[in-house]
Amino acid sequence: MADTSSAENSLTLQVVSPTGLVEDTTVSLVALPGVDGDFGVMAGHAPFFTRLREGVISYDEGGMPRSIAVSSGFVEVTQERVIVLARTCESKDDIDVDRAKKAKEQAEKSLEGLSYEDEGYTKAEEELNRAEARLLAASGKSAYS
Repeated sequence: MADTSSAENSLTLQVVSPTGLVEDTTVSLVALPGVDGDFGVMAGHAPFFTRLREGVISYDEGGMPRSIAVSSGFVEVTQERVIVLARTCESKDDIDVDRAKKAKEQAEKSLEGLSYEDEGYTKAEEELNRAEARLLAASGKSAYS
C-alpha cells in the first residue's frame, strides 16, 4: 500500500467576518454548527453550501485544538477548502468570559415564561446559543469532544 502524504489528507480552512480574514490554516478535520445540524468536513468531501447557526467551529492546528465561536453565516465546502463567512466570530483569546456569562444569564431570563410561539422567543434563543458558544470556545474545549 502506498503512503499518502499529509497534504492529501488536509484542507484549507478560511474564516472571514465583516472585519476581515480571521483564520487561514490547514486542517485535517473541521467541525461546524450547521442550521440542519452539526457536521464535520475532511479532505475530499463532496462540495456543498449551507448556512451556519450560533455555535463553535472546532479544528486542530498543528496538533493543538482550536475553536472559534460564530453567531451565524454561511459555509462553502469543496474537496480542498472550507470557507466560512460569519456574521461574527471570536477566538478563545478574544472572548470576555464575564460578559458572555452575563449575556447567558440575561438570555435565560428572557426565555423564562416565553413559549415557542412568542415573538421574542427566537431572538432570546439565538442570544442564549451565542453566549453558550462563546463560553465553550473560551474554555478551549471542542463542542464535539
